[in-house]
Amino acid sequence: MILSDKTKRAGNVALIYGGKSCEHEISVITACLAKGYFAGEVYSVYLDKSNRAYLVGNDWTPRDHLSKKLKTPAVFLTGESALGVVRGRRLVKLPIDVAVNCCHGLNGEDGCIAALCRMCGVPLVGSDVASSAIAMDKILTKQALAAKGFPVVSGAEVRRGDNAETAVRGLTYPLIVKPALLGSSIGVTVAHTPQELDAALRISFRYCGRALVEEALTDFTELNCAALRANGKVIASNVDIPVTVNELLTFRDKYIENNAVGKPSALAESVKADVSRITAEIYDKLSFGGVIRVDFLLDNDTGKLYVNEINTTPGSLAFGLWEGVFSRTQYGEALVDQAVADYREMQSYVYTFESGVLNGVGGIKKK
Repeated sequence: MILSDKTKRAGNVALIYGGKSCEHEISVITACLAKGYFAGEVYSVYLDKSNRAYLVGNDWTPRDHLSKKLKTPAVFLTGESALGVVRGRRLVKLPIDVAVNCCHGLNGEDGCIAALCRMCGVPLVGSDVASSAIAMDKILTKQALAAKGFPVVSGAEVRRGDNAETAVRGLTYPLIVKPALLGSSIGVTVAHTPQELDAALRISFRYCGRALVEEALTDFTELNCAALRANGKVIASNVDIPVTVNELLTFRDKYIENNAVGKPSALAESVKADVSRITAEIYDKLSFGGVIRVDFLLDNDTGKLYVNEINTTPGSLAFGLWEGVFSRTQYGEALVDQAVADYREMQSYVYTFESGVLNGVGGIKKK
């Protein structure tokens, strides 16, 4: 890939979204909103529910993905910094200057898109392979956060076939049960008794063979904050409070009934400062890229703050948390600038080592 000395803000941008995931539809919504963030030529690369790639129109609405025919197959060309599209019997190469990961959940947010872009030689707006994979797995996330000294609620891993009563020994009801590899509150339930725990685990195991079981706070406030790097410095967004009338924030709250709208934070300034600081530290210490959103729980009884989850592809790329900080296009520019800077640094490393083993050197004898 050839990039000018000055960061390219108006190049060819590939928005990758959809994919084989329970969060497929949410990814479509994110991509349709994100198209307005990026200047230059935008290519909308839609992955159907079998992960087949197609180039679709930038004017497609979310509903169009249900009704319009997918006509232009696309392929990712490894090592060529390009997208291939099939036009008749020809494969046309479209140079790509940067890709934007708008995939939610498995086969996208878990590091797969990051790995694909690395193989293709394309800068990525999004986190790299390792940090994405850790953040996708709720159990690994909890372990990584605890290892770095961030506050998390007490919890345990339960696998399909485990004795649940033994696995959660030491935890106090009510318990919240989450599939380890899923987002958007899908499959998440609260259990108040051992019988309800068994039922909750059955639901969770439909989506994943491992579940995270945590002590559920009974009087708490959920808080959201995002982070990204601008001009080489990690910065945190505004802090918002998603609201719900339910015991926990559900998929229906977030995406159907719109009950999860962020409200201006009526919080103590010290709490806001702690949330912002911890969000920026998580971004830095766990080596994230692009934009992440960190979800917190504030125990209203004790005033203690806990890190709940990390989203490496937040809904709408978390732009709502940055209003008043960036305009839409400034936001896209900041994300692209950082993606290109990260790519340049990665390209500066050495990727060759002349060992001589193919010439029979190093203990390998020729026959």
